[in-house]
Amino acid sequence: MTYALQSTFSRGEIDPELVDRPDLELYRGGLYECVNYVTLKRGGFRRRGGTRFNGAVKDHSAGARLVPFEFGDDQSYMLELGEGYFRVHTSMGRVGSVEVATPYPLSAAFELKFTQSTDTLFIAGGGCRQHALKRYGETSWALEPMQFLDGPYLPVNISATNFTPAGTGNPVPKMTSNSEPSGLVTSSNNSGSAWQVFAQGEGTVVLSSNASGWVAYEFPEAVVVDAYMLQAPSDNAEKDDMPAAWSVEASNDGAAWTILDVRDAQSTWASSEWRRFSFANETSYKHYRFKFSQGGGATSDNSSIGQLVMHQGAADQAPFEFSASSIAGINEGEGFGTEDIGRHIRLRGSDGVWRWVEIDSVVSASSVMVRLFGQALLDRSAISLWRLGSWSDRTGWPSAVGWHKNRLAFSGTDAEPTQVWESQSDDFKNFAVSQPLVASDAVSVGILSGQVNRIKWLDDDNDLLVGTSRAVRQIGKATEQDPFGPENVDQTPATNFGTCGIQPIKVGSVLLYFGRYATDMRELVYDLGSNGRVSQSVSQVQSHLFRPGIKGACYQQYPSSIIWCWDVNGRSIGFTYEREQEVYGMHRHEFGGVVECMASLSGSGFDEVWMVIRRQINGQTRRYIEIMQAPFIDQDVVDAWHLDCAVLYEGNQANRVSGLEHLEGESVILYANGSDYLTSVKDGEVSLPNGRTASKILIGFDVKARAKTLSPPVGSQDGSSLGRKISIDVTHVSVFQTGTLRMGSDGTYIDEQIKYEAGDTYGQPAPLKTGRIDANIEIRWEDGGQIVFEASGGKPCTVLALNANVSMEP
Repeated sequence: MTYALQSTFSRGEIDPELVDRPDLELYRGGLYECVNYVTLKRGGFRRRGGTRFNGAVKDHSAGARLVPFEFGDDQSYMLELGEGYFRVHTSMGRVGSVEVATPYPLSAAFELKFTQSTDTLFIAGGGCRQHALKRYGETSWALEPMQFLDGPYLPVNISATNFTPAGTGNPVPKMTSNSEPSGLVTSSNNSGSAWQVFAQGEGTVVLSSNASGWVAYEFPEAVVVDAYMLQAPSDNAEKDDMPAAWSVEASNDGAAWTILDVRDAQSTWASSEWRRFSFANETSYKHYRFKFSQGGGATSDNSSIGQLVMHQGAADQAPFEFSASSIAGINEGEGFGTEDIGRHIRLRGSDGVWRWVEIDSVVSASSVMVRLFGQALLDRSAISLWRLGSWSDRTGWPSAVGWHKNRLAFSGTDAEPTQVWESQSDDFKNFAVSQPLVASDAVSVGILSGQVNRIKWLDDDNDLLVGTSRAVRQIGKATEQDPFGPENVDQTPATNFGTCGIQPIKVGSVLLYFGRYATDMRELVYDLGSNGRVSQSVSQVQSHLFRPGIKGACYQQYPSSIIWCWDVNGRSIGFTYEREQEVYGMHRHEFGGVVECMASLSGSGFDEVWMVIRRQINGQTRRYIEIMQAPFIDQDVVDAWHLDCAVLYEGNQANRVSGLEHLEGESVILYANGSDYLTSVKDGEVSLPNGRTASKILIGFDVKARAKTLSPPVGSQDGSSLGRKISIDVTHVSVFQTGTLRMGSDGTYIDEQIKYEAGDTYGQPAPLKTGRIDANIEIRWEDGGQIVFEASGGKPCTVLALNANVSMEP
């Protein structure tokens, strides 16, 4: 006879292929079976919390996905994403009647990727343009398609096709006098030649006899101007009369002026040199004035400029035709179609400067109507250098989104499945690059691979981690001392273990992701010895739990650091994970229905796990939104919550509870005053038996928790226990705040171990037990020495350790 001590269960349920491997260290912390118990970081296992009914999804026949939205510490919402809609929930239920229409079918819901910044949730995937869900107030939400600036783009066209623009984006006509052909030009020196500033040709126009002055243009009708180009006088190299400081001002009456742009230190102009400037403006004005100082060169006289070219805001422009000489190079020779509406085209004007247009409508396969952004074109000459936009209904839209170094990153379209695009730094909608490049410009990187494997997800971990089905790669700096940007970017392999489309989970410095076929979980972590990231499986010991294929996962950081997964069959798996303490405990969970989605959200004192569960209620299919409740720790026994799909009555002493239509016709447990009462729901009501009353009554489905130990890893006289018959007659079990615990063997009987003792208050439930229980249980020789722990009803149960009195055949 000997004693077999098991002081930790932190490995949870292990694979059936390992149940006869007592030589492994993990065996001593494992279980043969662990259902509806959670393994704890400190070694024990505890009944999971039950679930609280929080409402039904909009359509019981279709289902929904849950998406967390956390605006702040006290402003957390769960979004219900269904067929063409979002609804908003809190832990108190649905938020008013908020319902936002979306372009997403339910079939695409689990393909969507999300990332958030304060009150805006960015959405990519589902075959749709990227959208932003914005919260304006508790009951004010809006989903808007994202509008991007200047890109990104496909490679530069190499065909012979060129484009001819019918407009330039310049709202000022080519002037021939101060009032012809339209508008009015005035200047501080009342020059009759001031119109030459807008004559669209090189020259020298004197606007003042001293260092300061102005020139203005009055439009017949108010227009929006948001950029301008200045050209120095053609003789500036000799005279240096170009002003070095100025402001651009606007007015609707010519008297009250609004400053739109201010510049200074603009010196050392070459003759006929162009400089370009832009500013934010969405207001239309009739009068625009260029008011300057520090002109006239060293003698501060005869201040002059060459040309001033304004750009009319694109939204204020009338679209103009943009005609191609052929359809070669346009959509692989197919030409334009309606799928190109909204697409960008980047083009280089006759001055060598890149601009971009957005397609407003399609005229023909070789002609589109466009609006011009950036700066105006100097002329209507043919354009031979151009690039079509990467994103459109024709080429596809990005399927993944994430953050990286204060940039919004997207990846993976139909046309470019391995491409990553990062916005300008701190300008999330701008994908422009400058001339010359600067570090804050947008970044575009094609993932290097021998195969075309579409990018599955993006994750920010100092470097941008990029998951594909064959590998995980990382995008970061090429040289550490310089800032990240288009001229300092590099990509390297992180691991050749690929991934599926499930978004990975970050736990501390470790990234947990699912393998290519979603049948294993891996951790990606930096290894100092390897000077890089390494990937290893964390599910190999429990591979049987992942075999059907995982459909999704979420992370509950508090209180126990658990990754919750659900598989393609709607079964749930919990994974207690604390890498530094070598805690890798997995456990199965049954909720009495099919789990279709799980998501975590910050709650009050703990992270909530929300679920969509498909149940059969009174013979009908129902889909409910339920929230897993906190584990029982340091509470009164009457406050325990271990029933599923439950609701709590709390108030005056009552015998009957109504409002239970979601449980109609079902057998339920009434947990009141620390005792369980089995009954059925009829007409949405239940009653305590025999006229009993309580001020707190929890009504829900019973949850049966079950754990079964492995055969004790004790040695026999020849050093091996495999195949030897084992018997156990006494077991010492350490428990914590436990109100129910049944122990025994599958082959004999399983008895309740928490019982009344002398001195306990009559009429009250047995007090919670903390400490050691000496359990006299019968484990037959043929039962393999395996002990079963069960708990059900409303009371808590936590097992910390056991020590079994074991007898083994010689």
